[in-house]
Amino acid sequence: MVAAQDLNDIDGQGYILNRNHLAACRLNLQHYLWKEAIGFLIEPSISLPDDASVADVACGDGIWLLDAYASRLLPKAQLKGFDVDLSQAPHSNWLPSNITFNEWNIFEDIHPRWEGQFDFVHVRLLVLVLSGEARKPFVERLYKLLKPGGYLQWDELDPHHMHVRKIDDSIASPAMDQLRDICYSSGRQDWTLQIPELLSEAGFADTKMTEFGDPTYLARTFNELHMLTIEEMASGVARTGKRELAVRMQTLIGDANSEAINGVVLCIPRIVVVARRPL
Repeated sequence: MVAAQDLNDIDGQGYILNRNHLAACRLNLQHYLWKEAIGFLIEPSISLPDDASVADVACGDGIWLLDAYASRLLPKAQLKGFDVDLSQAPHSNWLPSNITFNEWNIFEDIHPRWEGQFDFVHVRLLVLVLSGEARKPFVERLYKLLKPGGYLQWDELDPHHMHVRKIDDSIASPAMDQLRDICYSSGRQDWTLQIPELLSEAGFADTKMTEFGDPTYLARTFNELHMLTIEEMASGVARTGKRELAVRMQTLIGDANSEAINGVVLCIPRIVVVARRPL
């Protein structure tokens, strides 16, 4: 029997990306590219008090919080990051007094002390982490974190509209096409477009979703980020035992680089969903 050559079997395997220094560099690059592409850290329609209490959930190395601090968007805000693994975050001795990091496994209930404590909760890129049964409880936990009237901003990928983009349709792109098919995996992550419905079902109000594509001048740059991410994914896939698929992914990345030089890129649009906990 031939092993499946897609990513449908990795659900339930946890976080399959790495947590080393290279992975932290990927997170940092990813953050600044997202900021450039969408044009903001906090969606402009969201109005927050100067002394807002802000949470970044699944914060990784904390780059979103650090940039929010450096940008002085909310100079008096209390900024808290949450993640199950804080090994990539800065040591507490290196942080300003209004930034703290806290351990929290998003698949478990929040500590009672955090319930109703935040004016704003930010989430980004859980597409590889949340499987079907885990999504509803996670959204309910986000709701609990917020104060009445508080805002949620969820930045996510739109894998449903993932596509290969070319400067000329006549250019052959077998490697990039295959990587797209592996990552798409028959639409396994199309659920991200249902985030507004998930939020509404959990009691959120004023839910809206905005879509962001790749500006032409950033298309190649985002492609390099995707290749870096897929390379990490290949390592994670190998750890789950799917070594044949992992080797294939690595080979395709090398071939796709030649195609990128000729004007072929992988595009994965982004969405930003904003919602509010009713007063």
